[in-house]
Amino acid sequence: MERLDKIFKIFSFLDDFRWQSKENYNLINFYRPDLDDDTKILTHWLCYITDRQMNFKRIWDVGGYVFSEIVQEIKQKKNISIINPKENSFIREDAGKYYFLSKTDANEEIKKNYTGYINKDNKVQFKSRFVPTDYLCILSTFVILEKFNYSLSKYISHIYIKNNDKEDIIIRLLFSLYLLTYFKIGQPKSEVIKEYEDNLNKARQRKDEVLTIINDKKIFDKQLEEFKKDKMFEQKRAWCSLRDYIKSYEFHKYFINAMKQYITEDNIKTLKTEKCLGQFVLPGDVWNNNSVFGKCILEKTPYEKESKKSLNIILDDYFKKNKPEIGYPEQFDVTFDFVPRMCNKNNCKICPIQNIDLKNDLEKICINNTEKYCTVALCSCNYKNNCVGKEKCKLFVDI
Repeated sequence: MERLDKIFKIFSFLDDFRWQSKENYNLINFYRPDLDDDTKILTHWLCYITDRQMNFKRIWDVGGYVFSEIVQEIKQKKNISIINPKENSFIREDAGKYYFLSKTDANEEIKKNYTGYINKDNKVQFKSRFVPTDYLCILSTFVILEKFNYSLSKYISHIYIKNNDKEDIIIRLLFSLYLLTYFKIGQPKSEVIKEYEDNLNKARQRKDEVLTIINDKKIFDKQLEEFKKDKMFEQKRAWCSLRDYIKSYEFHKYFINAMKQYITEDNIKTLKTEKCLGQFVLPGDVWNNNSVFGKCILEKTPYEKESKKSLNIILDDYFKKNKPEIGYPEQFDVTFDFVPRMCNKNNCKICPIQNIDLKNDLEKICINNTEKYCTVALCSCNYKNNCVGKEKCKLFVDI
């Protein structure tokens, strides 16, 4: 087995543990517990729009609270004017700066952990790092979803039905999600937000263009090929969202329940096959390109001297050319958790990668007890799930 094949297998092992338990990632603080599943996945999508240079947990807890209320009200009223900043809406302005504001009072999660995000009227304030761009992304998303009864699952199923016979179905879904929210948004300044009617007209023109693309096979295929060349590796937020819908312990359940109104559950299950999972692109977190980690895994491989390429592109290239028996590039996203605990702490003696070339102390931390947490996953990434036993463990079988 090639060295990189073994490394793919290691990160497949860690990724398995990541997604087997909801303890290993944050859940959204919805503003009420009885929301339907489509509202939950659309809230999740809006949260990821704002996921840039901010604490992820704050986005999930504070942003999720406000966005879930926005989604619910738009679905009920069938009217996006509730995000018109000129009205008494969910988007407010203070000294030329805009922020999102709930209509309901802060819940216990907010009161306990985010008192600085509660205004004098006990409402929740959320300001993302790039409000102008995020606002236009959200407005444009809802304008397109008007055509689909404000349902994200209806939009995704529409794309699925048109493309389910294609080999690259995951990439086609991702491209369509990019079109829904990020296509031709740009980087507007804050004052642009107040021009609601102008923004709405531009969003409607954009909607017409997007609907033409997704409904015309020739145009769609041509635009898709351009997307694959230039933009596919840049869409971290869209990839993370789609990944959660397919792989997450929690959000996959919401996704299935929302989607099966339009397509069969068997259709949805095909998206979780190895063939489809292998199409996911590594989002490209800063840890994925950590120089120590990158140098370590590429050592003694044909890619050792390709320092100018991003690691996610190298791994994707290797996967396409060599098709490792176990693992696929997106699973290396666990390096977001792995690198700080292993590489940054110089934990080479218990590192599963180092164990490939020269047997180290990895087995000293493996307790091989299926009634206890896997201590290797816990030490490497802080993932909490029970040991599977050495006879089934990817780390100790054929590595």
